[in-house]
Amino acid sequence: MGQQYEESVVRMAATHMLHAVFQMKATIESRVQEQAGLLLADNEALLNLSHADKALRMTDLAKCLILSKGGTTKVVDRLEAIGLVQRLQDPSDRRALLVEITPEGREMLTVIRPIVDEAIRDYWGQHLNDDEASVVLGVADRIINANANADHLD
Repeated sequence: MGQQYEESVVRMAATHMLHAVFQMKATIESRVQEQAGLLLADNEALLNLSHADKALRMTDLAKCLILSKGGTTKVVDRLEAIGLVQRLQDPSDRRALLVEITPEGREMLTVIRPIVDEAIRDYWGQHLNDDEASVVLGVADRIINANANADHLD
């Protein structure tokens, strides 16, 4: 009985957390789209590119975004069309493309950041104190790190 109960609690915790994340994602995405004209995946791409110390290969960006290569291409196409990223030839492999954030992309991040912060405060932050948020962070980090090398998109 103990093992069955634990699996049930773990399943419930996972599905409830997934539901909460989907709700929060929808909240953030609708605000970012309404106020900045971008999708949440666009924001995530800009964030990953801004934190990279160099331009990223499309395949590496796809891994960061947890998107397929085709999905990542659509994000980059959209961002390139409005001047927020640019594609470059990879000097070490002429067949590969690199993507880097433009100054306009960095500026867009300063517009999006307060939108995302407010949505997180409204949806999540007002329901957790710092101690509870630290527990959630610790559990999420442990799960993310334990599955960091899992290949979910093959």
